[in-house]
Amino acid sequence: MNASSINPQNKARSHGRVASGDERRRVAVPRRSTKGPLNNDIDDPLAEHRAPAAITTSNLPRRPLSPTPSVTTITSTITSPLSPDSNTPTLSDLPTKDFSYLLDPSIYHALPSNTVPAPFLTSPAAPSLADPLPSLLQTGHYRLAAISAARSLATTTAPTDAATVFTLLHTRLACLCLLNEHALAAQEAKRLGDLSSAFYRHPLTNAHVVPWPLRMLVVRLAALGYGEWRKGVMGYYELAREAREAVAKADSEDEKRVWRARLRECGVRVANVLVEMGELEGAGRHLETLTAAGEGVSDVDGVKEVLVMEALVWLRVGDVRAAQRCIAALSAGSKRAEGEDENEDEGKGEDKKDKAEATLNALVKIADGDYQAAVQAWTELHFVYRDDAMITQNLAVCLLYMGKISEARKLLIDLTAVSPPFHALMFNLCTLYELCTEKSRERKVALAERIAAKEPSEVGWEMAAVDFKL
Repeated sequence: MNASSINPQNKARSHGRVASGDERRRVAVPRRSTKGPLNNDIDDPLAEHRAPAAITTSNLPRRPLSPTPSVTTITSTITSPLSPDSNTPTLSDLPTKDFSYLLDPSIYHALPSNTVPAPFLTSPAAPSLADPLPSLLQTGHYRLAAISAARSLATTTAPTDAATVFTLLHTRLACLCLLNEHALAAQEAKRLGDLSSAFYRHPLTNAHVVPWPLRMLVVRLAALGYGEWRKGVMGYYELAREAREAVAKADSEDEKRVWRARLRECGVRVANVLVEMGELEGAGRHLETLTAAGEGVSDVDGVKEVLVMEALVWLRVGDVRAAQRCIAALSAGSKRAEGEDENEDEGKGEDKKDKAEATLNALVKIADGDYQAAVQAWTELHFVYRDDAMITQNLAVCLLYMGKISEARKLLIDLTAVSPPFHALMFNLCTLYELCTEKSRERKVALAERIAAKEPSEVGWEMAAVDFKL
């Protein structure tokens, strides 16, 4: 046996193989005949145009796939990437979500009728439940609108029609809140579960399938209906975080403006929760940080709105100096806005500025206990803004504080004839009835009959017995 017979390289040659370490001996393997989007002649842009061939599951590699149903649904609709008719997966290509758990009739409670005065139940202005839901909303019949929305959810809505399901649910919950049925609304909203879960997200775009106003309302119901104030605050902060991310990712200025407005709304809602908790000073400091840091209030109208809210909160606290600082900042901001925008109607801007500032200044006089000066301020405003129910009502209240009950009662009675009814107006007028006569109940019932006989408006028509102090 010679030495060459035991050499590993010679041994490899005897078997027809080449050692992997010898690059000089590497043999090129001929390319296998395969068909795919890169070498298929029908996808050649210079070739004759033909219909693109879709990739079916039989052409895919034989490897384990995820058991999720979206995989086969998406891959069955994908065409060749080089095809001129290729389509990207859309929402219709994805498996539809089943929202049948929101269509269960047992979720929606029967609304109590013992809290409604009899004139509203027997009024000829009351519509039929068969009227369309938009018509009920436009005329302020929120009780019937809530019943109609629940009936549509339980009978005629498809469980996969997400847009209709969430629109009707939002209508139902909002109407319950307008009827002061917050406890019922909170119980029904609880069926939605955790809105931050991946189930409510689009699998491709990660967009939330629940409309933004409904998400805001659900957070408020969690705080108001069950008294979980901290959960409500944290819910608004979570939505604010999402709004900030959306502002950073937005491509157009209009989209950024929408998300900035939503961010500002989250900040205002946090202050609202603090007020409902009784933390008025905390609400004032929170609103102050919004205007100081410009958190979503970069536009002039947004800053003005937050300053007015902050001033009202400080007036409720009793901190008149803080309220006056807000009024001064409001006045300075209005002057800067008028100087920058020369094309805007100066007269209209002046009236709007004077109304906001003059209203706050009149409230400051009430907080100081100077009712004589407050009556003079409200009288001047009432002379300019005859149709403003808020100004007329505050004037009547100041007259009541000064002992001029007959004048205050006349103002409020006249206001009920020209203005849509609202809680504060009815409550104050019924209080005057209690002060003026021992037969106040008859006056209250007669007032309820007059209000029930009026033409409905979108502000609201049906009122509760507590509004009339019955």
